[in-house]
Amino acid sequence: MNKSDSHRRWNPEFPLSPKRVPFFYGWVIVLVGTLGIVCTIPGQTIGVSVFTDTLIERLELTRMQLSTAYLVGTALSGFLLPIGGQLYDKFGSRKTAVLFSFLLGLVLVYLSFSDHFSCLLKGIFGKGHWWVAFAVILFGFFSVRFTAQGMLTMASHAMIGKWFNERRGLIMSISGVAVSLSFSVTPLVLSWLIDLLGWRQTWLAMAGFLIFILALVCYIFFRDNPEECGLEMDGPLKGSGSETLHPDKVIVKDFTRSEALRTMGFWAFAAFFAWLALFGTGYTFHVIAISEEIGMSKNALLYLFFPSSLVGMCSNFAIGYISDRTRIKYILMVTCLAMVLMPVGLLLLPLKAGFVCFVLGFGICNGAYANLSGNVWPRFFGRTHLGSIYSLNSSMAVIGSGIGPALFTVFKDYGPGFSGMFWVGLIVPVGVFVMSFWADNPQRKLVEP
Repeated sequence: MNKSDSHRRWNPEFPLSPKRVPFFYGWVIVLVGTLGIVCTIPGQTIGVSVFTDTLIERLELTRMQLSTAYLVGTALSGFLLPIGGQLYDKFGSRKTAVLFSFLLGLVLVYLSFSDHFSCLLKGIFGKGHWWVAFAVILFGFFSVRFTAQGMLTMASHAMIGKWFNERRGLIMSISGVAVSLSFSVTPLVLSWLIDLLGWRQTWLAMAGFLIFILALVCYIFFRDNPEECGLEMDGPLKGSGSETLHPDKVIVKDFTRSEALRTMGFWAFAAFFAWLALFGTGYTFHVIAISEEIGMSKNALLYLFFPSSLVGMCSNFAIGYISDRTRIKYILMVTCLAMVLMPVGLLLLPLKAGFVCFVLGFGICNGAYANLSGNVWPRFFGRTHLGSIYSLNSSMAVIGSGIGPALFTVFKDYGPGFSGMFWVGLIVPVGVFVMSFWADNPQRKLVEP
C-alpha cells in the first residue's frame, strides 16, 4: 500500500463524511466516544474484580500476591501513559482508538489462557516457583490496564472534549450517565456471563467484540476534532448559551504540559482524581472481603453499587449544568466534602446511616469524576496539547488505582483491618479541599486585568 492509499484510508472524509450527516456530527462523537469508554470495562477494576477469585485459584497465588501483581502492572502502565499521551497528540483519537481496541482484544485472549501459560512455564522452571504465575498475570494486568483504562479511555474521552466547548459540561453529563449505568451493572452482567459461558469464554467473547466490532466502529466513526472535518466546535449549539457563558469557558492560550504543571489547578484536580481512583479501586477490588469484615452479606454490599449509580447520574447532570455556569473549582470543593462521606459510610455500615452516607458519597464522587475528567483539562489548558496533559493525569489516576488494592491488603493483613484504611480516607480529601481554594482556571489570569 502506497502513501496515497494510506492517507486516503485515514482521511476524515473516508469512509463517512461528517459534513454530509444531516445533523451536527458531534452527537455521533458523543455516542461512539461513550461506547469506547464503556468498552474499557474489561480493563477497569470493576471488570477485573469478578475474575479475582478465579485467578487466585487457577494461578495458585495468594490474595496478596495477586494484589501486588495488580499494583505493579497498573503502576507500570501508569508510568508509560505520558508517552502514550504524546502518541495520541501525534496520531489523534481515530488511529489511537482503532489500534488499542484491537490490542485490548488480544490482551483478553492472553488473560483467558493465562493459567495455561503459567502451567507451561512452570513445566520449564519448576512447579515450586510461584513467581512464574506472578509474572504471567503481571504482564496481563499491565497490558489490560494500559490498553483499556489508559489509552482507549483517553482516546474516547478526550475526543468528546474536543468537539464541544460552550456546552461541554452538559455533553459530559450525557456521556457520563451512560457510562455510570454500564459500570453499575457490570458486576452482575459479568457474573451472569461467567455462570453461563465460563470465565475463559467470557473473556474470549469480549475479545471478539473488541477486535471485530469496536475497532471497526472506531475506524468508521471516530474523528479527532471538528476542524479537520471542516466543522466548528459545538455546531448549532455555538452561541446558544452566550447569555450565560462564564469567563471560565474562554480559551485564550493552549498550555503545554510543562506550563500546566506549574499551576495549582492541575495538581488539585489531579490529586482528586488520583485519590478517588485509589480509594474506589481498593474498595471495589476487595468488596467481598470487606463485606465479611463489616458483617454484611456479599450481595447486600454489591447492591450498593446500584443506588450509588443513580445518585451518580443525578450528580453528573447537576455538575454538568452547573459547570457551564460557574467556576469549576467550586465543584471540586463540594465534591471533596462528598468524598469524606464514602469512608464515613463504610465505618458506619451496616447501620442505615452508613448506607446513606456511602451511597451519597460514592455516587456524587463518581458522577463528578465522569464529568470533570473530560471537562477540566480542555477548559483549563486548551486542546493542542490535551493528550500530553490528559495522559499525565491519567497516569497518576492509574497508578493510584494500582496502589489502592495493595494498600487495602496491607491494612487488612498487617494493620487494624480495612477500617484503618477507611480512617485514612477521612484525612486525604481534607487536604485536597484545601488545595481547591487555589485551583483557579489559568485562562482567567490571561483575560482579567
